[in-house]
Amino acid sequence: MTILVNKLKEQYETQYQHSITPVELRQLKSVETDFVLNKPSYAVLDTENNKAIHLHGANYQLIPYEKILVGLSNALDKYNIDINDASLKFKVSPDLNYMRLRIMFGDTGDFGTYSMNYDNNDKLKLGIEVISSYDASIVYQLRAMFLRLVCANGMKSFENINSSIKKHVLKFNLNDSFDKLKHLNQTFDNLKNTVEVYQSVELGRQDVEKLFRKFANNSDGKYHLLNELLETENDKSTLYDVYNTLTNYSSHNQRAIKIGKRDSKDYKIETSKRDSIRSNEDREFEVRNFIQSNEFLYYYHQGVSKVAQ
Repeated sequence: MTILVNKLKEQYETQYQHSITPVELRQLKSVETDFVLNKPSYAVLDTENNKAIHLHGANYQLIPYEKILVGLSNALDKYNIDINDASLKFKVSPDLNYMRLRIMFGDTGDFGTYSMNYDNNDKLKLGIEVISSYDASIVYQLRAMFLRLVCANGMKSFENINSSIKKHVLKFNLNDSFDKLKHLNQTFDNLKNTVEVYQSVELGRQDVEKLFRKFANNSDGKYHLLNELLETENDKSTLYDVYNTLTNYSSHNQRAIKIGKRDSKDYKIETSKRDSIRSNEDREFEVRNFIQSNEFLYYYHQGVSKVAQ
C-alpha cells in the first residue's frame, strides 16, 4: 500500500471508509416499470447501503473516489513527491456526493515554504488538492495551491495542474491527470511568479474600487464584504492585496446582509447556510473567471511589464 493511502487510513479512518464505499453505475429504462423513459438515465448507486446517489445522462463516467485516491497515491510515489511531513485535510460528504483531499507540504521536502521577494516574512505554504463528486455538483480537479501564512483570513490560491479540470465524461482519462504531477515543480514556479507580479502592481483607491465593483457585479452586499476583507488601506494596496481579498471571499462562505431600511448603509457579516465546500467551489469559479477578465488583466499586464524591466 502506498504512502498517501496509508496516511489517510491512519489519520482519517472514518472518511477513508466512506471514500471506498462500493459504487456502481446502473442504467434505468423506466420508472416503477410502468413509465418508460424517453432517454435512459444512469444512476450512481451506493451498493453497500442500498442508496441512489444521483442520476446522470448517457455520457457520464463514474470515477470512484477510491480509484482517485489510489491513482494519486501511486503518482506521488512514481514521481518521488515526498509527503512524509505533509499535513492532510480530507472530507467525504456523508451522502457520498463529493470528496476533497488537500495535501500541504512540510518544510523538509522539495516543496518547502516560499518567501515572497518583497518581504521574507510573507510566506506561502505549497500543496496540492484533488476534488470530485458523484452528483456532478463539483467537477474533477487536480490543482496546485498555496496558503498565505501571514494572512489573517488564510489566503489561498490555486494553479490548475496543466488544466486538470475535467467533467466526468466518457472520454476523460483519469491517469492522464496524474501524469502531469511529473511537472509539479514548474507548476509551483508558475504560481509563485504570478503572485510576485501581483505584488509589483501598486493600486490607488479608485483602482481598488473599480476592481471590487466589477467583481461584485452590482451587488452592494458583496462589494461591502470585499471592503471588509481587504487587509490594507485601499489607497495603499497592491494587486496582490486585491487578489488576497478575492480568495478570502471564495474560501470563507460569508456574506454581508443589510441591516435596517432599504436605504441603510449598515451591514452585518454572517456565515452562509450553504454547504461550505460547494460554496467554496462556486466562489473559486467566480475568482478564476474574474482574474481572466479585461479589468483584472489590465493591471496584471502592467506588473508583467514592470517585472520584465
